[in-house]
Amino acid sequence: MKIYLGLDGGGTKTDAAAVDSQGSVLARFTGGPSNPHAGTFNEATAELDRVVRGLLSSLPEKDIQPGGICLGMSGIDTSEERSLISMAVRSTLAEWPGELPVAVASEAQISLMAALGQEFGVQIISGTGSICYAFAPDGSHWRTGGWGHYLGDEGSGYSIGLRTLKAVMRSYDGVQPPTEITGIILEEYGFSRITELKSYIYKPERGKADIAAFAKVCLKAASGGDECAIRIVTEEAAALADTAAALLERLPAELRGRAVLTGSIFAHSPLFARTLRGKLLDRYPSLEFVDGTLAPPPSVGAALLARKWFGGPDA
Repeated sequence: MKIYLGLDGGGTKTDAAAVDSQGSVLARFTGGPSNPHAGTFNEATAELDRVVRGLLSSLPEKDIQPGGICLGMSGIDTSEERSLISMAVRSTLAEWPGELPVAVASEAQISLMAALGQEFGVQIISGTGSICYAFAPDGSHWRTGGWGHYLGDEGSGYSIGLRTLKAVMRSYDGVQPPTEITGIILEEYGFSRITELKSYIYKPERGKADIAAFAKVCLKAASGGDECAIRIVTEEAAALADTAAALLERLPAELRGRAVLTGSIFAHSPLFARTLRGKLLDRYPSLEFVDGTLAPPPSVGAALLARKWFGGPDA
């Protein structure tokens, strides 16, 4: 049986999927980080080897022939890195005859494939970070945002979380009115006083993800009607809408028809999604939105992309 493999490799985990020649998902397998900039290149390739072997061993049928693999890898930017990653994966699959086709795609391309069934389009992402991408059928691509938590990330979990923390302390000082966010933090983090937040946040081991985790507190308070939380969510959504609008302005008209919304903030905050859609529709009334949070995972998109690129005219 001919199968196609896809990997979504990131700084916290690597998700892999296999599909058959009809595009049906046969197996999934998850491993640790494979972003070479989150560790060493050898660690990344070792994890890729483990995940690919784990995926193949979990297939229900053993009489298989990989027809190609697509790697959606974060942190892989140069042609040299792509070549080294491809060689490492080919080594893992060397037991099969012939040279296995290997492609390295962007995170946006495999997500678009999962959501739209094609590797081109517009994607607006709001997770721990934020970024907007566009890919054209001829391979041309554009981006706005994605400059990290120091230089950008407006409309991200990190930005919402940081504003949430600051708002709570300004409320404690009496600069801002009381907010329901305070009580939620006390309950969820087990603090007896909100001033304990300082020692928690400034521990050396705290990182970007710890700050971004406070976004869920803000989203919860906003859904309960807290004015402070609603203001943070709507202002951050408007900021990301500005980033997306700057991207749309650069695009050829044929790419401005629809946008895929993906990421945990879209998944957990109808208010955030509604606000962003409204802001963009004010500028682009005919723009359609696709809820990418309901799409298959990006690893499946990567496998479907391998099938499309390497499976022949019927794939």
